Amino acid sequence: MQAIAAEMKVRFPIEPRGLLLAVGLGIGGLACVSPAAVAANAEGPFLALNETAMNKMMAGMAVKPTRDADRDFVAMMVPHHQGAIDMAQAELQFGHNQKLLRIAQEIVVEQLQEIAAMRLAIGEPASPTWVTNTAQDAPAAAPPQKAASGSDAAFVSRSNAAMDKMMTDMAVKPTGDVDHDFVAMMVPHHQGAIDMAQAELQYGHSPQLKTVAQEIIVDQMQEITLMRLALGEPLPQSVSSPTQASSGATQHAPAHESDANQTQMRMSAAMQMAPTRPGGAH
Repeated sequence: MQAIAAEMKVRFPIEPRGLLLAVGLGIGGLACVSPAAVAANAEGPFLALNETAMNKMMAGMAVKPTRDADRDFVAMMVPHHQGAIDMAQAELQFGHNQKLLRIAQEIVVEQLQEIAAMRLAIGEPASPTWVTNTAQDAPAAAPPQKAASGSDAAFVSRSNAAMDKMMTDMAVKPTGDVDHDFVAMMVPHHQGAIDMAQAELQYGHSPQLKTVAQEIIVDQMQEITLMRLALGEPLPQSVSSPTQASSGATQHAPAHESDANQTQMRMSAAMQMAPTRPGGAH
């Protein structure tokens, strides 16, 4: 399995060949097992769905850099979010832990909202969350940002490091427990999104996208906490300050919370997406 992960670990170059974003390849440490192993494993259908999701994500993220950190952030994050949606849908189909099933539903809803918000921020249609009917309905394209020299290269470099870390952390062996393996995949996947969002906060220019990046960080940190709690796993004593690109501040994760309080916390964070979407669109 380590040999497969090492072979798949391809870095995307900063300039000519673009944002290859080898994350889609590296995540296969869990999902991309041999056909014989999948067939022999009781969770084979779950793993097969995740393999399909990761292949689709890899293809979607194979884009060239535009020298605009904001547009490259969206080009990376939209298929990354879609990968999380597909993974959550696999958990909904094959998982058993009721807490994780609720979290998976929230992941689908919130990541669709964030995809729409990111597309709108750069002047693209918000579908698949909703579909504009005419050209007049679509928002005006945001003017291209003239980034400072080297800004996008620094953004790509930092995102490259985030993807390398995510690939390493997701290269785990299946356990035969769908719920456990869902969390084993999704926690580092979420952390990769957090790291990319922090890179956007540091190098991006669009106020709308910076707001979305802050929401991504808060949402995904909370979901990581809830997934670990659902499995009875210990929480880290502290985590990085969620919405600052460079901060030494820490915030302490809750040692325990009721399901009702956790759900309210999650849904409140989701509703904060409203300012980044057009009025009346849901």
